[in-house]
Parts: sequence; structure tokens; C-alpha cells
Amino acid sequence: MKVNLQLFNELLSIQKERQLALQELSEILGYDISFSDEEVLKFAEEAYEKAVIEGIESWMKSVYS
Repeated sequence: MKVNLQLFNELLSIQKERQLALQELSEILGYDISFSDEEVLKFAEEAYEKAVIEGIESWMKSVYS
């Protein structure tokens, strides 16, 4: 299976935007609710894994239908 770096980069970008929003909210609330850099990367990896699994399942359904 080929690694889709463009998809991973898009998912990582989404997580980074989410992190920025949480940092802004943290400043407003006066309480840190943001994620660590490791958590941001972990969430992007999990989203990528989910996308890959869904792609494989979709491909398998089309092959065996």
C-alpha cells in the first residue's frame, strides 16, 4: 500500500488549526485546555489510520461485491 503524505499533511494541518483554536480559547478562559505537540501528532496519526482503514474496507467491498 502506498503512503499518502498529502492526506497526512492535510490531517496534520487540521489538527494544528484545532490546536491554535484551543490556545486562543485557553487565553480567554485563563485555563490551559490545549494539547501538547505529541498529542496533536497522535490525533493526526489516528485520523490518517482511520482514513486508510476506511479506504481499504471500501476497496475490499468493491472487489468482493
